[in-house]
Amino acid sequence: MFCMNILLDGLINKGDVVAVAVSGGSDSMALIHRLRDLSTSYGFKVVALNVEHGIRGDESKEDSKFVKEYCQKNGIEFISYEVDCPAYAKVNKLSIEQSARILRYDCFYKAILEGKCDKVATAHHLQDNAETVLLNALRGSGIKGLSGISQSVDGKIIRPMLYVNKSDICAYVKKHGILYRTDSTNLSSEYTRNFLRNEVMPLIKKAFPEAEKSLVRLSTLAKLDDDYLSSIALSSVEIGDGLASFSTDLHPAVSGRCTIVALKSLGVEKDWEKAHIDAVNSLNKLQNGASVNLLDGVVAVREYDKITLFKKSNYTQESLPFACGEFDFCGGKITIEKLSPYNLDLKKGVYLDADKIPEGSVIRCAMPSDVFCKFGGGSKKLCDYFTDKKIPRRIRNSTPLIAKDNDVLAIANVGAGEKVKVEKTTKLVYGFSFNK
Repeated sequence: MFCMNILLDGLINKGDVVAVAVSGGSDSMALIHRLRDLSTSYGFKVVALNVEHGIRGDESKEDSKFVKEYCQKNGIEFISYEVDCPAYAKVNKLSIEQSARILRYDCFYKAILEGKCDKVATAHHLQDNAETVLLNALRGSGIKGLSGISQSVDGKIIRPMLYVNKSDICAYVKKHGILYRTDSTNLSSEYTRNFLRNEVMPLIKKAFPEAEKSLVRLSTLAKLDDDYLSSIALSSVEIGDGLASFSTDLHPAVSGRCTIVALKSLGVEKDWEKAHIDAVNSLNKLQNGASVNLLDGVVAVREYDKITLFKKSNYTQESLPFACGEFDFCGGKITIEKLSPYNLDLKKGVYLDADKIPEGSVIRCAMPSDVFCKFGGGSKKLCDYFTDKKIPRRIRNSTPLIAKDNDVLAIANVGAGEKVKVEKTTKLVYGFSFNK
């Protein structure tokens, strides 16, 4: 006896409430029928989730009505959302296809966040996956695009029928007499995916009858490679304090992924393009301090043997009179505290002899004419001293200093100068630190 084999292991757990995304078409109707049939023995609950996109007018509303009536007849809880896809597409300058997908998945996650379900099952099948791989290849995608459709997204969006052949779905629908609606837009090749499905794939299959299975096999292999390279990238990026850094020595296949990891760590989850990755990779061939502007205020800069990504600071800071205490400064906090000179480890911090600090000294950022008399003697332009100490350019202008006129006495978290150094005769010490 024929039975459509769908995958549940690893996708659905006992006690889950699974919302099936049901449009009324044959695929989604087959999925909700099959999952409901299995729900009792596997111990999960099935509900229906329908999104009316506002694309096909009354026809689309009739589809939603059809799904609702099916649920009422079969005792299935019905969740529905209405969105205005054409308006969204116009405002955001997207295609109807892109807009429909974005809004549909917004509704899926909304249902999960509202506690109406634990996960959402979509009716993607083998042919959908094959079409996605081919479509991404034609668009010039990398390995991630060739990986096709994932069987699970964060364990929340699941695709139990992803490896089921469309012909098996049709046979299942026929065997069980499952009623369904036909989306008239599926017959039109105006949309990109429909053109591929209706016009291109039939021609390919004449020469390569197993083309769809071959494309899915390619997606499986591509996903293995992508997962491996992505794991290397994740372990290669140092993240912390609003920065993300990685070595300039990495292979471009890994460094490109590092750029994406870095961008995501800085809150840029989308809209990055290959041009951004290429721009970051180009820094490997440029001198120290070279930088490129990316998006959402993120800057990538070469810092010696590393590439560092960070969000450009908008802070401006006036100078402060020198005093003990805690002060907000350039997005961080300065601490200047009185300390006893006894049992003080001078190698673990910046310390100044309190009696050597000139009257009128201030706390401020660097200025072009600043000079620093380093510990041990010998004056040097501050910018040259920063270079010698390999202080990244991106933080030089927001690193607090203690200075008298253009004479820099101490640099937070870097060091104190010769003129205020702590000696055996020092009676009172100031500790100087900056936490950003």
